[in-house]
Amino acid sequence: MTLISLVLVTAVGCAALDNASTEPAPSPTGGPPPGASQAPGPPLATATVEPQGTVDPTDPQAVARDCFQKWQSFDARTDAGPVAGVERARDCLTPDFAAKLTGASGPGGGVDGTDGGRGDPQADRAWQELRAAGTRSAVTVLAVTPVGATDTTTSGQVALLLNVRRETVSNDGQPEITVSTPAVTMLAGTDGTWRIAGADLANAAGDAPGR
Repeated sequence: MTLISLVLVTAVGCAALDNASTEPAPSPTGGPPPGASQAPGPPLATATVEPQGTVDPTDPQAVARDCFQKWQSFDARTDAGPVAGVERARDCLTPDFAAKLTGASGPGGGVDGTDGGRGDPQADRAWQELRAAGTRSAVTVLAVTPVGATDTTTSGQVALLLNVRRETVSNDGQPEITVSTPAVTMLAGTDGTWRIAGADLANAAGDAPGR
């Protein structure tokens, strides 16, 4: 199950994890921000997160939390393909980044769930296996902090480190819980609203912010 899930994540977003070509590069994510804990054991696997109401589009951290959850969660029983999450999150992704995700992710590359002839057979098989197993995966962003504790929101761009918990279930099996620390690059539009312009899904920062 873990192997299949990793293949799916690759299909959904890892093929386009570099920033949009027209946008500045994000800050490096070589380690945890100052003050981040790296306690042993399954960090934050059972942590709770405060309910998020209406998302303020002018708050980059709120947008990152909500958008990442929409993008990375999936339900193979009902989703048209691996990029269904991208379509759900399209309004909070920059157009360039959304185009990279849908154009380079293999099966489900089109908005109608077709691959337009660009499908990756391995990714397609992985998705069909997930569908046959009734796999669904819910992502929760537990905490958000600027990478390196450097808040650059006033510049219109900020790199944010996320603490993410993923709960994956197949058929009637027990949930499989994992924790990761991806980073996203946020850009502000001329209207002051923020969108995700790039992402690094590498788990490079140990135990994440908010610990």
